[in-house]
Amino acid sequence: MKKRVLLLLPLFLGACSDGGESPIIKIEKLSVKVDSDNNSVEGEDYANKMDNLPTLKVGDEVEALLLLDGNGAELKTFKLQNDEELATKLIYKEEEVSTEGNLMDEDKGQLRFKDGVTQSQVIVRATIEHVDENGDVKLEFYLSSKAECEGAEEVIGLKTTNEKEN
Repeated sequence: MKKRVLLLLPLFLGACSDGGESPIIKIEKLSVKVDSDNNSVEGEDYANKMDNLPTLKVGDEVEALLLLDGNGAELKTFKLQNDEELATKLIYKEEEVSTEGNLMDEDKGQLRFKDGVTQSQVIVRATIEHVDENGDVKLEFYLSSKAECEGAEEVIGLKTTNEKEN
């Protein structure tokens, strides 16, 4: 019996190596709120055309609607992985998120899902607070599921400028 289990072990371990069970983060909608010289740019969806995102500056806002999918498994955690360049707020379905344990910290952009949740939507609102001399500002997300697989990562690179508002 032990030999049979050992023979099947590579099948179980390899099941995730093809990426079939890894969770998925899909950017459903991406919009920006830019106010430059009283010409407000708002409402356009950049989810499928991120190369066309306008150049942003301190005070501009980005809103991303994310579809989180466990790809057949239950969701475990969602986490923003940003530095102090962005002030962020998460909007999510409270009935899908657990407040138990130390894996839930909304202020740090970390959510822990309740048992049974395989898909969810999260809105991330980010306001640019600082821009370094390189202009590198990124919205970074990480999603894990209860499957024994690597989590999913998604990065949205934002074009920014050091220009100050008058």
